[in-house]
Amino acid sequence: MDKNRIVSGIRLFRGKSSFRRTFFAAALSLAAILSVFRTSALADPFHYINTLIGDRASGLGGAYTAISDDATGLYYNPAGIVNASGRRLSASVNVYSRSTKLYNGAIGNIDWDRKSSALLPNYFGIIRPVGKVKIGFSYAVPDSNREDQDQIFTDVSPLQTTYVINFHNDDSTYNVGPSIAAPISDDLSIGFTLYYHLRIWKYVQNELNIYSTAPPTYGWSNRFFELTEKGFRPVAGLLWSPAKNTSLGFTLSKVFLYDSNLVQQDTCSDTNADGQGCDSQLFLNTARTNAKRKFPLQAAIGAAYRASPELLLSGDLYYYSKVADSIGGNRSAIANVALGAEYTVSNDWTVRGGLFTDMAHTPKVAAGGTNQLEHVDLYGISMSVGHFTRTTAITLGGSYTSGSGKAQIVGGSDEIQDLDVT
Repeated sequence: MDKNRIVSGIRLFRGKSSFRRTFFAAALSLAAILSVFRTSALADPFHYINTLIGDRASGLGGAYTAISDDATGLYYNPAGIVNASGRRLSASVNVYSRSTKLYNGAIGNIDWDRKSSALLPNYFGIIRPVGKVKIGFSYAVPDSNREDQDQIFTDVSPLQTTYVINFHNDDSTYNVGPSIAAPISDDLSIGFTLYYHLRIWKYVQNELNIYSTAPPTYGWSNRFFELTEKGFRPVAGLLWSPAKNTSLGFTLSKVFLYDSNLVQQDTCSDTNADGQGCDSQLFLNTARTNAKRKFPLQAAIGAAYRASPELLLSGDLYYYSKVADSIGGNRSAIANVALGAEYTVSNDWTVRGGLFTDMAHTPKVAAGGTNQLEHVDLYGISMSVGHFTRTTAITLGGSYTSGSGKAQIVGGSDEIQDLDVT
């Protein structure tokens, strides 16, 4: 197995098409294109910020590093929970997520449209004081996708009558673990979270190509992946208040894998087998790898300013280091920005808004190349409304992200598609 081609969710299988026939050269050229479509899991391997975590933080667009004074701070900056009030503080957040990728003109003049939706427990956290120290425990789902596609394309070309695809992708990442934070002085605190990192990915794709020959011929393939990654993600944080109504936050984090197991299985059948993949009209290949992906070092710096008793402003800068990785693919160093504002309307109501970026860590798609990973820089807006009582707070909000870029979803071809993501 080519480990540079079979990787943990970053690059999918790019093998030779099993349907090329000498006799039907033109038809099989098209089949080769269709049978190696590289499907991108919307638990997005090309971006780092795929889901905003928490309720208040989400409304602020993720600009929370210099605030983090509630249970969501266990995830963003554990040093901030020193400022959490009350004997016990907990948070529970559920998120419904829906995504769409539109590859314009991917199959001739036909657009390739892939949708994803998921309803999931996004975050849970609890904080408890022990003297001057605060301890906590949290569970976060920073990335999750449950994606299906069932499409039939007819009259694809004069030589191909039908193309059928049935696809299912289920990809989720989970972080769970304890936190501790303590004050160093009246204006400085430190905190540490140790997450257990678990990713579970299952991917199945069936494809059928039917050709207008006499008699009709076909090519069929089934592709299956199953990946489990286990590791740890430590998060170290600082929170400093250098002046009244002003705070600065800083965090460092990185994922370290100690176990990875990827199983790949490819099966194909061809009515006119030519020995190029489907020998004897049926081909089965199974491969395994325990190679581990590398992850970037993530640094975040944030600032928050209480402009008035009613208005809070915040901003974050996130930096992700360059990754040179033959297993998971090379990733460029990138930076993301988040800006947020919170306005307290009354003792019972608060409104929040945020702007944020989610830049692609892949190189820009260039003319003349093949098998290039898609590149789309995303820009988002978020908003939420919070209602408070003496003992509880309830938040309802949402975010919208979109962007346009380029992709090469057809393996082995130098054609470039316009890609729209929402």
